[in-house]
Amino acid sequence: MASSLLLNLSLRKLALRYQTHRMFSSSITTNPYLVYAKTIYGNPDDENLHVRSDIHYFDPVKEDEVIVRDKALPMEFRKECFVVGMSHGWVVFKARSDDKKDKVIYISDYYSPCGSKSNPKTIPLHPMGQPNPAQQLGITNAAMTCSPDQSNDFAVAVNCLGPVINFFRPGGKHKDSGSVFFTTPLQHFNQSKVMYSKGDEKFYTTSVGGQFLLSYDAFFEEDMTGSAVHELRFINHPELTQSEWEILDSCSKTVHLVESPSGERFLIKWYARNHQPGKEMTFLCRGTKRFMVFREEEETRVMSYTEDIGDLCIFLGNSEPFCVKASSFPGLNPNSIYFAGDGFGVYDIATRKPRSFRPKSPAAFSTASLAFHWIPPMSL
Repeated sequence: MASSLLLNLSLRKLALRYQTHRMFSSSITTNPYLVYAKTIYGNPDDENLHVRSDIHYFDPVKEDEVIVRDKALPMEFRKECFVVGMSHGWVVFKARSDDKKDKVIYISDYYSPCGSKSNPKTIPLHPMGQPNPAQQLGITNAAMTCSPDQSNDFAVAVNCLGPVINFFRPGGKHKDSGSVFFTTPLQHFNQSKVMYSKGDEKFYTTSVGGQFLLSYDAFFEEDMTGSAVHELRFINHPELTQSEWEILDSCSKTVHLVESPSGERFLIKWYARNHQPGKEMTFLCRGTKRFMVFREEEETRVMSYTEDIGDLCIFLGNSEPFCVKASSFPGLNPNSIYFAGDGFGVYDIATRKPRSFRPKSPAAFSTASLAFHWIPPMSL
């Protein structure tokens, strides 16, 4: 009897130790956030002044504001700078070099809700160099293989306005020449979006109409990056009425490629009647009229129309698109697209209807000082 009690007591102690270990070793994951504004305290032009800032986010799970306060403003953000994209929670931006002769591409975790408050990380990439000045001023978006916190050997793709895409690999063997550029077929890929596929370790960009896919090897050395053009075939198109087609014909269309956590790829066509949002941020669907979602059939380059992506949510905006499982974040709507750009809201893929966000504190979103970028869930 005594030995049985001792055994039960030992098992309870062991279980308690295991639970305690799990409690302290497990990390907390944030919800997906939309970063839309920052508030600066102090004069950013004074290089000797320690400037602080608040970062403002919208949480689509709670449909309310989240603020990370008292964050140091890096010196690189005090120069003439322009945000060109965001990936894995890291912002990609360009700024004048110290001698003000060239524009330099930087990446930073300044906007990450999990980044250091006192010392945000900022990493300079290779100067732009190759593209002409007009292309330097016309960068459309960017994507990364992973966060620099995950690996020192990461690559960044920066899509320029025009037929040029730049690649940076600061951790490669040839650090002094870790920037290469490629010319794309202008008539097909002008202003297209770039994304990274973890499944096959390639960057992808779609043509403007979505008929073609251009791939690049992500892990290159100097000018060894390989590229290939793939023609896509679309099947199972939706049946639309004449009036529905007329509405879509009156819209502008952007094409996005996104990969799910399990490696599935989706191509999304976003139809919107463009508007000028200005500085006032109102959570309305505004110009967005329709999304069409196509699932790639096992890397065959065949895109099949679908109205069911299961438990997934897709996030589209100015940042690199991403997917999450709705069940991992109670409050998100499964089989939906969360969008920010041509309006703000959530689109039900099955019913084909967008819904405006309903923030609990509308006054908090009266102004927006940044382009709208979704940040994927981050571990604290």
